[in-house]
Amino acid sequence: MKILKTLGNKEVTVSEKLEAIKNFVATIRATYGNGDIEIEPIKVHTTDGYVPLSLLTDEEKVAVSTSRIKSAVASATVVTEDVEGSKFDRVLEAQVAVDAVLCNLDAES
Repeated sequence: MKILKTLGNKEVTVSEKLEAIKNFVATIRATYGNGDIEIEPIKVHTTDGYVPLSLLTDEEKVAVSTSRIKSAVASATVVTEDVEGSKFDRVLEAQVAVDAVLCNLDAES
């Protein structure tokens, strides 16, 4: 997956990674058909406790987003292996398009 390669590349800056994630999510939401729907931001678990997404630094947003994307990939893999006829891309789209973290990376306090 291109997004995972970008996120794993140590030469790519944090701001470039964050922008790549935002573009990835925007593309998926457009394909999924919910790009115009607002999904409320949530709080996330960090090493500093449970905090609103809007209070995270860009580096923290990239870390949390990378984890969410990898989780969606793993989940989509399980579904496509267990459910005959399912399509990986469609399952991944469904998970990313409604993820309250991935859909609110622009949140600021």
